[in-house]
Amino acid sequence: MKKKVGVWIDTEKAVIISLDAVEPRANVQNSFSGERLGKLPKISNDTYTIISSPIQTKLRLPGDTKDFARNGNQHYSTEIKNMHKLKNDKIQYFKNILQGIKDVDELVLFGPSLIKKELETQMIKYPQIHSRLLSVESADIMTDKQMVRWVENYFRTANDTNHHV
Repeated sequence: MKKKVGVWIDTEKAVIISLDAVEPRANVQNSFSGERLGKLPKISNDTYTIISSPIQTKLRLPGDTKDFARNGNQHYSTEIKNMHKLKNDKIQYFKNILQGIKDVDELVLFGPSLIKKELETQMIKYPQIHSRLLSVESADIMTDKQMVRWVENYFRTANDTNHHV
């Protein structure tokens, strides 16, 4: 059985959802059609992994104003320092995510922010992972159960279209 994984990502956290720990659910309807779903079985903790993000988008030191930082009587721009910190935080965040998905067979990235595209760009440096990326999709902020359901529906739909071709 192929290891199918979805990664929901934004600047606060990434959730890696692995379908090999979830039993197939024949009674789950497509959640995009607006139909009510029946009660679902409990989701095992083995199903998903949460990676916290070190990214701070609004970094300000005590005494900072909008454009300059105060150091005694001197003012200096913190913009370059903050850009480097943000870049380094993103690189570390992406490395943690890539470590968690290095042995997958099929992968989909989804989430509300543009950081998913930045992760895709980083994946190009790792062809063994990038070659398994099926798609990058936009999605709203979701609960953990909604994320698992989204990934299940994505792969079910992908499998249905592959069988009809």
